[in-house]
Amino acid sequence: MSSSSEDWVMVDDDAYFYEEECPSTTDEDATEDHVERENSPGIDAVGLGTALVLGATVGLGVGVSVAAVATIASRHIQQHGPSMMEKLGIKAFWKRKPLTSERWCEEVDGEGHVRNFRSLLEEVSKGGVSSDIRVTVWPFLVGLMDPNSSADERFERLEALRRKYDSLVGRCRTLHTELEDDEREASSEAADPTRNQAEEYKENRRILALDLVRTDFSSMALEEEDGGEVPAEPAEEDDARALGLHDPIESAEYLSPQKRRCAKVMGKLLLCYSVHDPQTGYCQGMTDLIQPFVQTFRDESACFWAFATFMESARENFMSDESGIMTRLSLVKMVMADISPEVFSYLNEIGAESFFFSYRMILVLLRRELSVENTMLFWEVMWAEDLLADREPGVPDFLVFSIVALIMGKSHEITTSCKAESDVVYMFCNLKVNVWHMIEAARFCRKKWLAIGAPEAVT
Repeated sequence: MSSSSEDWVMVDDDAYFYEEECPSTTDEDATEDHVERENSPGIDAVGLGTALVLGATVGLGVGVSVAAVATIASRHIQQHGPSMMEKLGIKAFWKRKPLTSERWCEEVDGEGHVRNFRSLLEEVSKGGVSSDIRVTVWPFLVGLMDPNSSADERFERLEALRRKYDSLVGRCRTLHTELEDDEREASSEAADPTRNQAEEYKENRRILALDLVRTDFSSMALEEEDGGEVPAEPAEEDDARALGLHDPIESAEYLSPQKRRCAKVMGKLLLCYSVHDPQTGYCQGMTDLIQPFVQTFRDESACFWAFATFMESARENFMSDESGIMTRLSLVKMVMADISPEVFSYLNEIGAESFFFSYRMILVLLRRELSVENTMLFWEVMWAEDLLADREPGVPDFLVFSIVALIMGKSHEITTSCKAESDVVYMFCNLKVNVWHMIEAARFCRKKWLAIGAPEAVT
């Protein structure tokens, strides 16, 4: 069965959902949630070895006081009456509570095994992860660490991965040295696998250096001293020079010292990834994807392997034949055609049948549409949702439904204001996203798509 356009009603400024079922929120609701998260003190840097071994970190977020929450809730009810969400018995977005260190510790036994991991995933899907324990929880969410493993087993794995990362850094140093070797440059032009790898490294570094100095660091929480500058560690500068990253980044004088320092760390990690996964190498867009990991981890080795594990699925979007990203585009189109055939048909009529306006959203998993903080929140909810879903073959992942939700949120504007594909592209290039609104809308779209029996039609 399909829904007609009359079934959709406005519940926010421009979001259309089924009136009898869909939860709604306002930008004010999301702001309160953001304030609670931002004001929660926590540990930015926890030794990752300690965090993974113990399965938890110390340091608790205080959050908004009970009195403040009660006051806000009272004003909301007096001014607006019960919201659609309150009528449905669903917590308003600003009341959502992230997974805390206390709650995590409750599920870690004496040997470090994480019990009731599925229950913890359900909490993550409802409120995300408190910033002070992301360094602990993310390795489990991305699949780097097994919740059934013991603390000793995780420690051994962490040490093995650290040695492997050091080896990758050493390989990058060697490739840079080979490129600077004048005698090697003047040697025979006969095929040489080592020389070919050095040339690939050189090309990856060239593209990466251009992207690093154009990266938007504005929403990253970069620490700066009172004087506006944090001196780089000697090892960081040494690595940047040894990998050939120092000069192109330092020449970008419009970047603050701390942004240049961050760019060097990101560059080192991504060069190592290009050597670790030579088939994918470095591709534009990866600087966006690694920012949340650099924001979360202080331990380079752990940061690298969490990112590399995450890329085991995300790398599909960077295949040279674009087969991976085209598959996801097809899934977005399929879900749209099933739950809103009218909007789908209109997009076809104005020449937007390719759905290329959602290309960037798929490529970098909505990183460009969200701040780094909101990206971290969305990704951890997305990871939890996908781990909980136990999807049948043919059922799209949560990212697809999130993109469909954003399109449906603009459905009225699309059908009334867009006359050509370029209008749709412009609209989605300047999209402002309420992250919790999108998450709930994505769940709603998934529910409606599953309800019409769409998976049965997928071959």
